[in-house]
Amino acid sequence: MGLDIALPENLDEVVAGYKECWPLIPMLHGRLAKMADKAAIRTCAKRLGMLTRQNGRLGVRFDHELEAEVFQDYLIHMYRPRGFSLVRQLYNRKVYPEKSLEQELLAGMVQARFSVFWIGALYPDKGCSALDIISGEQLFILDQTLPQQDAYGLLAAFRVFPFRGVWAHTGANMVLGKIEDITGLQPLGRVLDDRHERELNEENVRRWRMLLAEQG
Repeated sequence: MGLDIALPENLDEVVAGYKECWPLIPMLHGRLAKMADKAAIRTCAKRLGMLTRQNGRLGVRFDHELEAEVFQDYLIHMYRPRGFSLVRQLYNRKVYPEKSLEQELLAGMVQARFSVFWIGALYPDKGCSALDIISGEQLFILDQTLPQQDAYGLLAAFRVFPFRGVWAHTGANMVLGKIEDITGLQPLGRVLDDRHERELNEENVRRWRMLLAEQG
């Protein structure tokens, strides 16, 4: 089963803009992570089962090199004291000019949502189509790496944000399995509120870490 997604006529232009912006995303993530205090880091580590104590000191334990990126993604988006994520806080401060690429990315990232996706058609050097199995929405997601892999049918959990009429993802990708045929797959048809989105994020981090441990 494929996904019937209408690609925008200006997709090549959007992809070019995405390639220009992509190097800025890790920079923004690094700046956002530095805004987190010890309480934020400990709270998120506890929620994700990554909190550890060594010699009487609390810290964060990563059992796999990929976990650091997933933790950072959760930290900057899901830790929301007084209802404001670190992404929202940086966007609101307007430290970047209004029409800058950085501020454009932050404007999209404050609308980011976490979900579980089935990866459909692959478009080399552009991205992929995907089915959100929570909401049932079909999306085109900009990506440079998935189309280079055997990614068709992957079931993966990650966070997407709107970018110039399509979607991009924040980079922290958790592969949960592979489904070649989704004919019998029924999306939940739900739009999650903040609490349920956070719970979905946490549930899938735990599931993914268990898979990593099983793979050794």
